[in-house]
Amino acid sequence: MSKKETVISKARLSDGAVKELRLEVSVDVPRELWQIQLNDFEEDVVCFRETDLYKAMQALREYLEAKGCQLLCAGARPDVAPSGMSRSMGGGREAYVMHLGKQATELIDIFAYAAPAVVGTVQEQREYFQAWIASLGA
Repeated sequence: MSKKETVISKARLSDGAVKELRLEVSVDVPRELWQIQLNDFEEDVVCFRETDLYKAMQALREYLEAKGCQLLCAGARPDVAPSGMSRSMGGGREAYVMHLGKQATELIDIFAYAAPAVVGTVQEQREYFQAWIASLGA
């Protein structure tokens, strides 16, 4: 069984209020899938298991988005995505901030707080990533 850490994150609810969320997050390379467990949100405990933490966070975000909520962390910014090496070596816990037309160099923890004004939907994040790739001429 993999080791876990408790991460306190925030989410903006459908009514605009901000609520703290308690997440149990895989912190080492698991034999099974990486996991984020959302505790005590609407009285439920929900687990998201994926091949890396970034993908697990996207699954968590899609779950929250379906309820009209947004996760307020760096991994929810449209301009943030992990590299393949970050995903394979560290489970995608660290990701790059991308600027159109430039190689990404700034690494951040996907669980670090991000203000509501800078987060987006999972779809916006996917679209930004594709635009960033295109902007590099790849």
